[in-house]
Amino acid sequence: MTDDSNTAPSHETRLLVQRYSDIDEGASRGALKVRRIFDPGAVPFESSLQFILHNRLPAGGKNERHIHEDVEKVYYFLSGSGEVSCGPWTSRVSAGDFVFFPAAIEHEIQADDGEDLAFIVCAAQTSGEPRGEG
Repeated sequence: MTDDSNTAPSHETRLLVQRYSDIDEGASRGALKVRRIFDPGAVPFESSLQFILHNRLPAGGKNERHIHEDVEKVYYFLSGSGEVSCGPWTSRVSAGDFVFFPAAIEHEIQADDGEDLAFIVCAAQTSGEPRGEG
């Protein structure tokens, strides 16, 4: 995280800027490539966010079906198109779409052939008992 202020604050800053160019892309589940934009352990304050990611599935690739017992997520699709499965439900997605995943339910994403599928993932700790059964 970067602090570009010219003055020395009297306490730790709450304005954090993360430069995309400073974040390395790493491998994750299946063909998924990930850049970890936000990690609560790297900031000087408490957050219910678990992580924020910039994900990229290469054309035709998919991640592994998985579950987060106590984390709910919002995805925003930046480019490409594909198919999202959540529990027994499946839907087509493309750039500009939002997807909401409750906690405690299996999910996976597959990119269509021809173009990488890029998306932002914001994940937060559930505040109560997860109810994502499906």
